[in-house]
Amino acid sequence: MVDPEHLSKLKQGVKAWNTWREENPNILPNLKKADLSKINLRGAFLARADLEQASLEKVNLEMAILWKANLGKANLWRASLKGADFLEAKLGGTELIRANLRRAGFLGAYLDGASLAGSDLEGADFWKASLVGANLYKANLARTMLWRANLEKANFAEAKLEGAVLWKARLLGALNLTVEQLSTVKTIQGAELDARLRMEVEHHCPNILEEPER
Repeated sequence: MVDPEHLSKLKQGVKAWNTWREENPNILPNLKKADLSKINLRGAFLARADLEQASLEKVNLEMAILWKANLGKANLWRASLKGADFLEAKLGGTELIRANLRRAGFLGAYLDGASLAGSDLEGADFWKASLVGANLYKANLARTMLWRANLEKANFAEAKLEGAVLWKARLLGALNLTVEQLSTVKTIQGAELDARLRMEVEHHCPNILEEPER
């Protein structure tokens, strides 16, 4: 459960919280199952924080630092996370429905089973991130960087992929992913695709299998 002292510190505001983190670098914040709904945490330093199963509905975490934080099964429904940095963070089973994740960084992050339905991921970076079984229904993935991302069995129903980079991405078993969607991406060079989908790509839009022009 949440540490009352840590929760109290956070509710004092981002400036006080960040100062406390700087003065106590060895403390790992325990905010497990904390109710932080609708709080303004823009720019908060939450690296290595335990936010598992926390309620973060409509929270403002724009530009926040969440390196190696644990947000497993947390609720971030309609949260504002523009420019937040989730480097190697754990977001397995996390609810990110209709969240604003524009230009957020997920390098090496774990998002298996996460729900990003209806979320805005334009310009986000998922380099080497794992999104196995993630729900991307109606997500906006325009100009998203998905280099070497594992998207096996992810649901792409009605997702927007214009300009996305899927270089060496793993797309085996991807659900509801169509050649029409892929025809709008920048590249899928080196990506792993199911045989039937690869044949359709080779027939309709072979250019995306090549390195894009700079």
